[in-house]
Amino acid sequence: MQISFVFQICLLALFSACHGQGQTPANTAPSTPTKGLLGDMAFQIEGEIRGIWQDSKGNMWFASNGNGVFKYDGKVLANYSEKHGLASNYVWEVEEGTDGKMWFKTYLRSKGEGIAMCRFDGQTFEVVEPCAEVMSNGFQGGFFLCEQYFDGQNMSKVQIPKTSPNKEAANGSYGYDIYASCLDRNRNVWFGTCVAGLCRYDGKTYTWFADKEMCAPIRDIFEDRDGTLWVGNNGGGLFRYDGKGFVNFSKEHNVHNPDFLTNLAGKPGMMARIWKIAQDKKGNLWIATIDNGIWRYDGKSLTNYTTKDGLGTDSIWIVYVDKNDKLWVGTGDAGVYVFDGKGFERF
Repeated sequence: MQISFVFQICLLALFSACHGQGQTPANTAPSTPTKGLLGDMAFQIEGEIRGIWQDSKGNMWFASNGNGVFKYDGKVLANYSEKHGLASNYVWEVEEGTDGKMWFKTYLRSKGEGIAMCRFDGQTFEVVEPCAEVMSNGFQGGFFLCEQYFDGQNMSKVQIPKTSPNKEAANGSYGYDIYASCLDRNRNVWFGTCVAGLCRYDGKTYTWFADKEMCAPIRDIFEDRDGTLWVGNNGGGLFRYDGKGFVNFSKEHNVHNPDFLTNLAGKPGMMARIWKIAQDKKGNLWIATIDNGIWRYDGKSLTNYTTKDGLGTDSIWIVYVDKNDKLWVGTGDAGVYVFDGKGFERF
């Protein structure tokens, strides 16, 4: 699904006198701000898409690792980049905050390694620095962007205790880095780390789940509509919480890769390297893998969708279900796709 050719020609005619200076991200046409809004008109999204979000107004946002942020309002696709005030063109996450503004987790590649949180109010981008570290004062609302927490007023840096049973986590500087987070319906906060395992905070106590399979980098933590918690990591596969501990769902369904943790090699047809999990209104779970496309679990069986089903690549960063139950897919190097009920088509 692409913006129509006729519509593209109309946009080109409309903005032909508005060429800016310098380079712009791929597949964008330079323009000047219209109606007080920033951004260049774009005709397609390409490259690596790490984040997708639908805001309260129905706009779709796409975080690109290299081409900034894209916004689709149902008619027009716009691109925001550093020249518009975005902290970096390397954007890893996008989410609407409790303040109604859009928040972006960006990577400051041009200034050396570093993460910056950037907030957009529809007119201006603002870099927001974290305040004091959060340890045990609780999380009463707001939202998480991995290791950052916004309570509605302040952005804080989350610091979990370095008490994982996995001693290997202390050997490197990244062992306790937080890759994923989730606030469940019981107000427990779950943190997925690089190699320290999974940590749960109930408001008083931190509890670690750190067996060998759980200590691969945790990429997503997802609570489904029935309250079941699912955890996906890079190598161990998909895990389901049974109230006491975690069961390896991938192993249960014989789609795990037991050799990955020793030789770091993927295998076709395996659901072992999980990057993102979503659920549609029918209850289907959609599981994105970085090497074997997308998997659908209908409560009984698994179905694997790959390039044979229309995807431009089997490297998937994110799956996202919008308010109209449409499934959006962000790929590792082929832009955005949508599910038509049978297969996938390019957006």
